[in-house]
Amino acid sequence: MLKQARPQLRVPDPWFCSVERIWREVAVLRLCETRLVDPPPAAIGAGTANGEWRSGLSVCLPRILFEDREQYVFAMTAAPLGHSTWKQRLLGGEADIATAAACGRILGRLHASTWRDEDVERDFADRQYFDDLRLDPYYRQVSRVHPELASPIAELLDSLSAHPRCLVHGDFSPKNLLVWPGGLMLIDCEVGHFGDPAFDLGFFLTHLALKSLHFATRFADFFALAESFWRTYRDTLAPVVGRDEWSALERRANHNWAACLLARVDGKSRVEYLAPEEAAIVRQLAKPLIEQPAATWDAMAASIRSAALERVAGTRRHDAAR
Repeated sequence: MLKQARPQLRVPDPWFCSVERIWREVAVLRLCETRLVDPPPAAIGAGTANGEWRSGLSVCLPRILFEDREQYVFAMTAAPLGHSTWKQRLLGGEADIATAAACGRILGRLHASTWRDEDVERDFADRQYFDDLRLDPYYRQVSRVHPELASPIAELLDSLSAHPRCLVHGDFSPKNLLVWPGGLMLIDCEVGHFGDPAFDLGFFLTHLALKSLHFATRFADFFALAESFWRTYRDTLAPVVGRDEWSALERRANHNWAACLLARVDGKSRVEYLAPEEAAIVRQLAKPLIEQPAATWDAMAASIRSAALERVAGTRRHDAAR
C-alpha cells in the first residue's frame, strides 16, 4: 500500500500541514515495531509486526517497505482482504467488546513502553504536526467558536505542554483501526510525538461516547466498549506509572475528553453522523466539563449516561408529538 502526504486536508475549512509529516509517520511505525508488540511467533506470516493479546486478537502494525523522499511517498504492508475500519463496524451497529479491550491494551502498551524514555523524548520532541493537525483545528477552533471557553481551553493547552510522559499516537481512533476476524491493525501515526497520553485517551473515548449517544437506545451496549477499553488500558499502564501519576492522568484525560467532544461538533473535523439534536446534547454535555473537568472516570461516565438518557427522552417526546 502506498501513502503520500497532502498539504491540504480533505475537510470543508482551510486546514494545512507540511508534507514532511509523512516521515514522522515512518519514524513512529519503526519505533512501534520494536516497542509496541512482541516478536511474532514463527507460525504468523511475515509482513507485519504482531502480538497476541489476551483478547484473542492478533494486533499488528504496517511494516515499511520503501520510501521515496523526493515524492513524499512510502509503501507499507496492508491489512488482509476483507478488512474494514472499526468505525464502519461501529456505525453499522456492531459493539464488539474484544476489539475495545484490544484497543485498551495496544494504547496502554504504547504509552507504558515509552514512559519517560529519554531517547524517545529526544527523537519525537517536535510537536508541530500535532499542533497543526490536532491542537489548532480542535482546541483552538473551539475557543474561536465559543470564546467563553477560551480560558479553560488555554489551561488545557498549557497542561498538554506541561506533561510530556510518553509517545502519543495523536490519532488513535476507530477510523485508524482496521479489523478482520481475529485481527486488528493500527495505522496513521503522522502526528505521533512525545507528549501527554491524556490526549490519546480523550480523543479515543470521544469516539466511543459519541457513538453511545448516537445509538442512545443501545447506550449500554456501546458504552460498555468505553468501559472495557478503559479497564484494559488502566490495567496495562497503571502498574507501570504508580497511583499518583495514574490519578493525575485520569483527570487530565477527562479534560481532553470533554474538549474533544465539543471539537467533534464545532471544530474543523466534525463527525458526520450526528443529527442536529444530538450535536446540541453534546454541546450541553461538554461545555461545563471543559470548565470544570470530572476528577474520575466514574464521574465522567455518569455525565455521559445522563446525556444519553436525555437523548432517549427527547426521541420519545418527538415520537409522541407526531
